[in-house]
Amino acid sequence: MAQRPKLPKVDPEMQRWCALLGDEVSAWRQVHTKPMFGMLALYHGDRIFAALPRTRAADTANSLLIKLPGVRDDRLAAGSGPGKAWVRFEMESSADIPVVLRWLQRAYKKAGRRSP
Repeated sequence: MAQRPKLPKVDPEMQRWCALLGDEVSAWRQVHTKPMFGMLALYHGDRIFAALPRTRAADTANSLLIKLPGVRDDRLAAGSGPGKAWVRFEMESSADIPVVLRWLQRAYKKAGRRSP
């Protein structure tokens, strides 16, 4: 059996930022959440569009995953999500929250367009 990769622990500051993001996004129409491997998975309808760290992160301790197929930007890096559609955003400070919200909104809209 393959060994599961270790997921980095998230520090309290990153937990606060992600809790704020999660609270905001959870108020959007047709969004629901599910716990997933120490992260909070965000869904628009039945489509996942992001994963916010709670106690564990996917790549680095300050990264979150956003499902944005084909999107390229200096602030986004290839993520380790299940497929090539996932990108990683590295949060550096609370000033990144509005930037992340814009990326999350873009992923939310894409997920909604693909919903049945």
